[in-house]
Amino acid sequence: MDTAHLGSVRRLREPERAAPEQLFRELLPGPVVDAYLDLLEQGARPMCEGDPADEELVSRHLCYLQFQPGPVLRAIDPLVAINGLLTEVHRELSIQQKRLLTGYAAAAELHDRQLRREAVPSLLVQVLTDADEIADRWMTSIHTARSSYRSISVGPLGSTRSGSGIAVHRQLCSPDLVADPQGAETIRIVIEAGGEVRTAQTLPLRMIVVDDHLAVVGLDPEGTTAALVVRSVVVVSALANFYDRLWAAATPVVLAGVASLSRSRRLVKQLGGTEREVLALLVHGLKDEAIARHLSLSVRTVRRHIATVMDFVDAPTRFAAGAAAQRLGLLG
Repeated sequence: MDTAHLGSVRRLREPERAAPEQLFRELLPGPVVDAYLDLLEQGARPMCEGDPADEELVSRHLCYLQFQPGPVLRAIDPLVAINGLLTEVHRELSIQQKRLLTGYAAAAELHDRQLRREAVPSLLVQVLTDADEIADRWMTSIHTARSSYRSISVGPLGSTRSGSGIAVHRQLCSPDLVADPQGAETIRIVIEAGGEVRTAQTLPLRMIVVDDHLAVVGLDPEGTTAALVVRSVVVVSALANFYDRLWAAATPVVLAGVASLSRSRRLVKQLGGTEREVLALLVHGLKDEAIARHLSLSVRTVRRHIATVMDFVDAPTRFAAGAAAQRLGLLG
């Protein structure tokens, strides 16, 4: 096609494609829209093997392949393409809505069950005064941890078990515990199980913080006669920040002959190099397209790596995955 004829086609199609182009840009990343409009203008062109743009066009059903004899891309009619995209969006929204309704129903059932069992007006804060129930909370809360467990022990360490899949298992204790043979043995078990132990001269109170959803705080010096169970996400986050400040100022415990390797560092080794690169860029706020360009990957590949990272840190959203990665020390 000569230049003059191509220009006339472009001028003829410009008004016609303005409205659908705006809709395409609402539904797709900018680079994908640009690639589709270019192909639409050309009508057909040879497919570039390994080109992320071409892979996106095919995967999103914006074109189809012909072989004559090599692979040739032909653009799908805009109306057909838009209907297909809207159908896909509708399908995804239906799935998310179903998950949301299922989650709400499960949360409501759990809330009612908890209220009936504990007979308390609120699940955000609960005061425990039964000694056996308090002792059980101190000893068993680690079993509910999915990603992190932080503990301040004013006496012997509360739990030496490092839960399966816990990325961060940290225990703060008094230096006197290190000097005690039985205490040193307990610390050795924690460290060899993948946990970390530090000491501080002054420990404010007995406390544990489990993930981002639960904290138990002693209301007496030993935390044996009264304790506070906190489920408020805001308060638990504040307690976790308070703990992290104490941890940063504390002294790491190193025992002779004990190899220390924190579980968070083990988990870093389980992440692939590309996942760690994607995670680092994700934490810095880059979008999928920018990450793809930076790492020379397709957008689909980047999204697959992000899904892997979200599943790895058990985070429901991209933002939560970045926050969890920073909190768990997975960025180095």
